[in-house]
Amino acid sequence: MLDILQDGETVVIDSRIRSNYLGGTIPGAINIPYDEVTDSLEGLGCIPDFDVYDCSEAKPVALFCNGPWCGQSPSAARFMIAAGYPPELISLYRGGMQVWRMFGLTVIIPE
Repeated sequence: MLDILQDGETVVIDSRIRSNYLGGTIPGAINIPYDEVTDSLEGLGCIPDFDVYDCSEAKPVALFCNGPWCGQSPSAARFMIAAGYPPELISLYRGGMQVWRMFGLTVIIPE
């Protein structure tokens, strides 16, 4: 995740529900709750195409949620893939906020 945050190309997505996000997140992450991710694909480079999306210009993304036990980011990834997002552009940070905090890494409180 540290490398991803520095690459400047990958969109880091906190896929937790908004109340969790507001309690602190990884610097540089944007909040797209897992159950709203398919409503936000246009902002990630996809174009609506009937029931799916044309994601030929999609941006690489890295998703995370609460921790290794949390299913929100894997659910978001499944929803994205079902909508047409290329799976090779999706990374999961399975440690999530639990491991991030455990390592003592910087956490920000969003505005």
